[in-house]
Amino acid sequence: MYAEQISDLPRKSCVFEMSLQGGNLAKLDFIFSVHMFALCESISVMRMLAEQAEKNVALALKDADDSIKEHEYEEETYDQYGESYVRQRTFYSCGSSIDYDHEEVLLTHKFMITQLTRRSAFLTMFGLFEHRMSQCLEFMLELTGFEGKLKGMGAIEKAHDMLKKVIGGKGITDLDHLTVIRNVMAHSDGTAKGYREISTRIGKKSPSEKRVLSAIRKTEGVSVNFIDDVLMDERFLEYAVGDFKRYVGEMEAAVQRYHAEYGSDSSKIRRKGWLRRIKEHWFVRMFT
Repeated sequence: MYAEQISDLPRKSCVFEMSLQGGNLAKLDFIFSVHMFALCESISVMRMLAEQAEKNVALALKDADDSIKEHEYEEETYDQYGESYVRQRTFYSCGSSIDYDHEEVLLTHKFMITQLTRRSAFLTMFGLFEHRMSQCLEFMLELTGFEGKLKGMGAIEKAHDMLKKVIGGKGITDLDHLTVIRNVMAHSDGTAKGYREISTRIGKKSPSEKRVLSAIRKTEGVSVNFIDDVLMDERFLEYAVGDFKRYVGEMEAAVQRYHAEYGSDSSKIRRKGWLRRIKEHWFVRMFT
């Protein structure tokens, strides 16, 4: 009877349809299915961003050779006898790159294209993932009734602590390496300050230094040049998407196991709150 009543409601939401069909995501209650579907959907968006970023890089690199402009200007200089004279100087520009050397301008321009495009795509991916994870963390707290303190600075770190401490996902590998790469890109302009010195130092390293070293060594598709710039090659974005996807799958499996064991008891306590949120969700989806 319940299914007959809701069958006439507008089917604007893909999550709504999957839940009615009894799909894998509907093993959990409806609210969590909404959050998990949104998180899974974000993986598809990330893959699209990664693929488009690499296409943009390839096209820009292809056009780079024909994009360099030659300029001339007059400057005053002096000969061997100290007499001044005016001479013509040539310099080259391409985008924001300017130099007297044609090849230097070309290489700098290509470097900027590849790194800034990939950096922008990755930061967008990470922000989207963090937003979706914050929603899933909120539900996990509601599902379990946990009121203790969670370790970590952001939603991703706190959600992982929640998985280990409460949900039972101790075997899930965290995403700390991608968090470190994100912080380097967002807060240090892509530079792992002191990396070369730290990596060759024989003496003791601080926890933060060890964290950076571990992240760069663990992450596929990144390297560090002689001035400590963290470089992303064509493998990185695909690797990041794959690791996000891996984490989502493991998290979902862990929460489903927890729900199968404890869900019936906890749902009785929070049933009224869930029903209210379900109604609110339907209302928003139908009239927005």
